[in-house]
Amino acid sequence: MSSMLRTAALVYVFIVFIACLFLIPALNDSAHAQCEIVVCKVSPDINGEGEIFTFISSGEGGSGQFNLTANSTCDGAPFGGNDFELVEESVPGWILEDIECDDVPGIDVSFIENGVSLDCLQTSIITCRFTNVRGVVSNVPSLSEWGMIAAAGGLMLIGVFFAVRRKRMQDA
Repeated sequence: MSSMLRTAALVYVFIVFIACLFLIPALNDSAHAQCEIVVCKVSPDINGEGEIFTFISSGEGGSGQFNLTANSTCDGAPFGGNDFELVEESVPGWILEDIECDDVPGIDVSFIENGVSLDCLQTSIITCRFTNVRGVVSNVPSLSEWGMIAAAGGLMLIGVFFAVRRKRMQDA
């Protein structure tokens, strides 16, 4: 009887081992999914100039950087897992106007400042186009501390003027 229980226990352990070996990786397929991003650089303001733009990537596989020449060939980079980020470094005289990524099943896309954050859920390839235009980021004009004090004083004088005027009209 005891040898029969021992044999049954070994068969049970063997079946559980085989089930874990094949079923658990299938449940967590995103851990093994390999995706690829193809990056294209678009700059409609360039007429034959070779402006170079730098991209910085970071994710579970490490970080890196690569350069793309505007309006030339696209470049691809493999990534896997979650939280892969691709950011374009700002170039003086250029403004990042738009980022367009294809809608691909198996890759979640979130737009971040100057880039994208990607989560690879199943093996897929996505293409993202970064569009830059010539221009300078202009600062929003604002008043300094003394300018604000002068503006407040001017508004106060206008208020006093209308208060005196109203008082004179009521007395007349």
